[in-house]
Amino acid sequence: MPQFMTENGFAHVPFDFIENHLPRANATFVKIYIYLLMLCEKKETKSFKEIAETLDILESDLVNALEYWQGKGLIFADGENIFFGKVSVPHELPQKADDFKEDVSETQNIATTISENPELSDMFMLAQEILGKTITESDMQTIYWLYQDLKMPIEVILLLIEYCVSKGKNRISYIEKVAVSWNEMGLNNVEAVTNYLKSEEQKTGFLYSVRRLMGIADRNLSQIEEQYLTKWHNEFMMSEEMIALAYEYCIIQTAKLSFPYMDKIITRWHTEGITTVADAETDNKKFKNRIRSKETAFSDNKYDSDSLERLTRK
Repeated sequence: MPQFMTENGFAHVPFDFIENHLPRANATFVKIYIYLLMLCEKKETKSFKEIAETLDILESDLVNALEYWQGKGLIFADGENIFFGKVSVPHELPQKADDFKEDVSETQNIATTISENPELSDMFMLAQEILGKTITESDMQTIYWLYQDLKMPIEVILLLIEYCVSKGKNRISYIEKVAVSWNEMGLNNVEAVTNYLKSEEQKTGFLYSVRRLMGIADRNLSQIEEQYLTKWHNEFMMSEEMIALAYEYCIIQTAKLSFPYMDKIITRWHTEGITTVADAETDNKKFKNRIRSKETAFSDNKYDSDSLERLTRK
């Protein structure tokens, strides 16, 4: 179930949003943004389906709006959790990096601390190489915050930076948000992070393969589309061949790609314990035969009714 959070614990519409984003944004996207802010203020939790029904919009509109606002840097999506502004950190986590930076500037010289620690010094040199840019003083303070307050091992910090850069994100603000997310998931050692990255890599490979067979490899999946594929693959344990067959049946019946339609097919297979293409094809033939039998019975019944009607008129 999605949760919606604000940095300051209450919902408000920022001046920057009103002045710079509202005039140019799609009206539906604006409606969605303001409604989600209200959910923050009331501390309510609602599913995407419930939100879409309340606003009288499609779930795809909601997903597109979230992607739009994330692209504008106004929200950050972490799975089903949506953060407005900067990531909200649980009370048990250390203070925010921005607050920490002010303390650091008053109490210690980070540069001196780093220079006196060869491991830290090497980490910053490697981080700069991975990022492909010069690390600013602000960047240095944030990375040091990951090490000092989030207690991230040096190896994990480097893996974190490599992961973000591999996704085309080398902004320190983005890296900081992902770091907080990892901290919440307990990814605080090399083994846990390595296993997580392997899982993400396998997931990405599967998603790309399925997108290609559906002819949509040139665009990103929406959040809801990815949820469908993840459910079919991870929860239902359906192979790519089974998903491809469901896609084929979907196109035959609807002449277009429909994830909800495919979900009905695959959910039925899962319920019936059908896990192979051969079994699915056999089941499809049986289903067609049942449909033909019903149509024949309906036609026969109609003929009998017509005959009886003619007889009563004589």
